[in-house]
Amino acid sequence: MGLRKKTFLYSVTLAVIMIAFVIGYFVFMLPSLYVDYVMNSNLESVIEIQKGYMEERSYDNLTVKNPSSVFTMEIPNAGNEVYIAGKLFKLTIIVQDKELQELLDRARTMMVKADSLEELEDVTGSWTAGSEESFGEWQEKFKDIFTGQKLISEDAPIDIRLEQKRQHDGQVYHGEYAKVHVTSGDSIVYEAGVSDGNYSYTTYVAMGQMQDALIITVMPTMTPQMEEITPIVMGSLPMIIAVIFLLVLVSSGFFSGKIVNPIIRLASRAESAGMAEHFDPDEDAFLTDSRDEIGILGRNLHELYGKLRENYEELEHKNRLLEEENERQEVFLRASSHQLKTPIAAALLLVEGMMNEVGKYKDTKTYLSEVKNQLLSMRKMVEDILYLNYRGEHIQQEKVAVEVLVQELAGDYAVQVEDKGLQVMIAGSGIACTDREMLKKIVDNLLSNVVQYTPDGQQVRIEISDAALYITNYGVTIEEKLLPNVTDPFVSSDGSRKGKGLGLYVAAYYSRLMGCELKIDNIENGVQAALLFEKRQVEK
Repeated sequence: MGLRKKTFLYSVTLAVIMIAFVIGYFVFMLPSLYVDYVMNSNLESVIEIQKGYMEERSYDNLTVKNPSSVFTMEIPNAGNEVYIAGKLFKLTIIVQDKELQELLDRARTMMVKADSLEELEDVTGSWTAGSEESFGEWQEKFKDIFTGQKLISEDAPIDIRLEQKRQHDGQVYHGEYAKVHVTSGDSIVYEAGVSDGNYSYTTYVAMGQMQDALIITVMPTMTPQMEEITPIVMGSLPMIIAVIFLLVLVSSGFFSGKIVNPIIRLASRAESAGMAEHFDPDEDAFLTDSRDEIGILGRNLHELYGKLRENYEELEHKNRLLEEENERQEVFLRASSHQLKTPIAAALLLVEGMMNEVGKYKDTKTYLSEVKNQLLSMRKMVEDILYLNYRGEHIQQEKVAVEVLVQELAGDYAVQVEDKGLQVMIAGSGIACTDREMLKKIVDNLLSNVVQYTPDGQQVRIEISDAALYITNYGVTIEEKLLPNVTDPFVSSDGSRKGKGLGLYVAAYYSRLMGCELKIDNIENGVQAALLFEKRQVEK
């Protein structure tokens, strides 16, 4: 998934989370907060009404939510009158029945004795203390007093006097609106809204006609006010803002971590790889299973650093080869220049002697051939040096039948082998993919050394396989102190033979160019030269 799709997905997820939070708040938390607010508001309202009435003994200056249903009962400490006052009316109830008066006195006594809620409960528990009648019997007596009695008569248990109150402006309620709703049945609903200046009220009157009667239902309600919900919402704003900020912060941190952290790792890895002398792309943080642009970048960087590593290793290998070649050429030039001094000095000495006709050098015919031999020796060294550089720059890979090449070269030394009575045995076969001329030069130098240094009548054994070529000559060994340097230029194990000492050096040099390894070791009563082919040069 690309970064664009990821960003869109994270944005949608964040929006869904915030919407779910807001919906959850309004569905689950807001109603309970509203209920608590209304309950606390009602409690405060009744406390304010009670306090205000106790101070003024009137509803004239009090603010009441529902003037038509809120009232206060006032029971004087003496007398037979009880007062009920509201915003719209005031009732005076005169108790005329003796038993009801006794009950009223008992209630006064209870309220006077109770100074707290706990004491009120104790007093109520002893309602009939000192009396033979129980509380239940008093309830039945109270019910009997009013059962079957006409309240509007001279002998009624109570006398009620109604005093309707008028406000200074002449009205408590002011009409706001009215509308009619037609239902799906046979009824219509009349809706009217009024206000007392502080609160609004809605009254619903439903009317329906039946065959034998007209049915009317009245339901007064308080109209919800914006001021009721606004404090709740405003009080919840800090929490809503804090939660949304926290959600955005956490989501942004998570999202930025998903995007920025891989980039930081890539940058850190790139910086460390650039500063490091050696770096290994197989041990980096570039590889990732992510399919977005960062994952693609990481995999591309991994591939790039892998190629850089290969190029770096190849350059290091070439640098090592160049260093070795420079060192070889320096050593070789020093050694060859030193080695060339001998034939040059000898040739000069012979020429000067012949020119001055000194002693035996008067016989120019005899010593001219010696000069020629010295010149041929120098030419051979120069040719070997030039050929070494030429073959090093012109390597050609081809399939070579090793046993055929060995048989061909061994035939060139047939005369020397017969003169010395050597026994040459060739066994095995093999195919190598290499430079034929280099391999021929290596084998030729090895055979030349074997024929030259093997004692008369001894045995020479040549073993051939796809992996290696072994040439072993018996009856001779190399001095142990000379063995580690036997492949160096102009090093010879037999100074009396006046060898140039380039044979094994050339063989070892060509072996390195072809990626092979040449080993010269002493064995029991003999010397073994092992040419080990590189795996990629062997074809079975």
